[in-house]
Amino acid sequence: MMSKGPQKKVRSRVRAAIFSVPAMLGPLSKMRVFFHKLRGVNIGNDVEIGYHVIIDNVYPERVTIEDGATIAARTTILAHDESALYTGIGEEIVRNTRICEGAFVGVHSVILAGVTVGRKAIVGAGSVVIKDVPDNARVAGVPAKQIS
Repeated sequence: MMSKGPQKKVRSRVRAAIFSVPAMLGPLSKMRVFFHKLRGVNIGNDVEIGYHVIIDNVYPERVTIEDGATIAARTTILAHDESALYTGIGEEIVRNTRICEGAFVGVHSVILAGVTVGRKAIVGAGSVVIKDVPDNARVAGVPAKQIS
């Protein structure tokens, strides 16, 4: 017989999967936010989420998006990294990822596990953010670097 811990984990993974499509494709940002919340993502007030945004499919509860943040279309926000596990050279990494109040993440960006994007920070389109972004900073590029 399974203990409650594994059952809860399975239920949360199933919930995250079931609501992932409407969370990405809902016709209104408020609907996309609603479905991401149902998936377990911690989302504040007045958050905008664009089309085709992927918020960690395995650990959505490890992602926090604070009040007034904007996540533009086709962005991916991760809370885990399985690359070392899949290649046999290490373990899965699972870390909290945070988009702080009023931050803007540009279209088609990738925010890696464990990164915090600071308050009112701007992430330029197509950036890959591998380390924390300070409050009010502007970053862009692959990997993202501060530009002002």
